[in-house]
Amino acid sequence: MKFALLGGDRRSAILGRMLMQDGHKVHTYCLEKAGLPPDIPAAGCLQSAVYGAEWIILPVPAEKNGNILCPLGNQKLSTEELIATLWPGQILCGGRLSTESSLAALRAGIKVHDLMQRRDFTVGNAAITAEGAIHKLMEASPRCLSGCHILITGWGRIASILAPKLHALGAYVSIAARKPGDRAMAAAQGLGCCSFKTLALLAEDIDFVVNTVPAEVIENRILKRLKKDCILLELASAPGGFDAQSAIELGLRVIAAPGLPGTYAPESAAELMKDSIYAIIAEEE
Repeated sequence: MKFALLGGDRRSAILGRMLMQDGHKVHTYCLEKAGLPPDIPAAGCLQSAVYGAEWIILPVPAEKNGNILCPLGNQKLSTEELIATLWPGQILCGGRLSTESSLAALRAGIKVHDLMQRRDFTVGNAAITAEGAIHKLMEASPRCLSGCHILITGWGRIASILAPKLHALGAYVSIAARKPGDRAMAAAQGLGCCSFKTLALLAEDIDFVVNTVPAEVIENRILKRLKKDCILLELASAPGGFDAQSAIELGLRVIAAPGLPGTYAPESAAELMKDSIYAIIAEEE
């Protein structure tokens, strides 16, 4: 089977190596800065990269502002150009593809698989992110996490995996969540909980904030009440859960950690991508 890997971070480069070790043909494009081994061909143009490939593998997340994310590439690659280059029957696979891109691909007869729509992938991705978040917190502070008060905003996949891990390390963990049912689930696990409306009551006691919500849920009035040595870790995609510039101006330390699986544990993240791709192949057979 031939795979074309287009764009992405270290995950994509490692995934290419793994696929080749499994006996597949692999071509890459927009991964020139990844330090790929010489036995993985780097195509000189998009057309040669995707020619004859059954699978077109995009990053996680796949695109932003109409372009494929190519942090290790020497050129830009627009999603529109990519779809126009593919043939009917080819399979396009990536993470968090836009609705517009997915529909355009389907209209062109291209099969689409979004890894972020698969529970096997999203749970594994959240677990890597949670471990990476703990690493970031430990790295950022001279204090142990044990005994610290950590606020986590949201109760999605990442938060629900991260919170028990921090609790097991001896941290006092509070969850700020909108839904009463989510707060009840957090409380049932021995965690503190509050709504976003009552968050101000906790603010002065918090040592770390970990945001997992891609919307501004921590207002500037809350930021002003945080401890001056409080550390804020942003895990969510833009616009994030708080105004980072305002937090910095208040003297708070802000750590932005987008794409944490690819930076913290790219080998594990690549293996997760490979396993999910193989699961799709098995399902289609």
